[in-house]
Amino acid sequence: MTIDTQDKFYTLEKTYPVSMAMYDLQYRLKPSALLDLLQDMGARNINGTPFGNKELNAQNLGWFLVRYRIEFDRYPQNLSDIKFYTENRGTQRQSAYRDFEAYTPDGERLLRATSYWLMVDLESKALVNIEQKFPDITKYQKRENDVVLRKLKPIETPDSEVVFHVRYDDLDMNGHVNNVVYMTWAMEALSYEFRNTHTIKAIDIYYKHEVRYGEDVISAVKINDDNTTEHLIKNASTGDELCLIRVEYV
Repeated sequence: MTIDTQDKFYTLEKTYPVSMAMYDLQYRLKPSALLDLLQDMGARNINGTPFGNKELNAQNLGWFLVRYRIEFDRYPQNLSDIKFYTENRGTQRQSAYRDFEAYTPDGERLLRATSYWLMVDLESKALVNIEQKFPDITKYQKRENDVVLRKLKPIETPDSEVVFHVRYDDLDMNGHVNNVVYMTWAMEALSYEFRNTHTIKAIDIYYKHEVRYGEDVISAVKINDDNTTEHLIKNASTGDELCLIRVEYV
């Protein structure tokens, strides 16, 4: 295990049941369901602390997820329960980092992941220097076996595109589209046959801009020869890049 579970204030362990609605046709955990569980783990770990969503919202502040890198030892499939661990890795000026691991009930590691967050003033949209705002917060220290975030570039010539309309149920508590929804939009640009015959090995996500209720988005995908897909989610009206995703397959 790479997560340090000694400091109980900064780490959390929780086992989640996997419901039938979370499976795809091959009894694999849907990528959106996985991201929902990671999001819940992070929120539970900080709830009741000075960095929890309610505590920050009272100060007109909020967390915004920017990047993910998720690496699978074995993609979650046909499991009744999954045990997750998360660790708040601390901050570096305006940046905050959080790691995750997941295991089968028998103790086999399924995945490890890292994520990168920013704190934002919800009124002015300005970034908050977390170390200045919370001087006692743990400082980030790099480890030799850390998962490394990857750089992503937007695709220029997609193979296919799909248009989606932002629904009320796509929104989070801040009135923005929940980060889980972008993954759903991205994967829906792939064909039924592709998704049914490919198993995910790694996921990289870069959230760039927010999108609001009632707007339309375009989900574009490029299928590469190296068993990867590159995804671009953009605002249909403005052309603004909203999210970049790269998926590696077995």
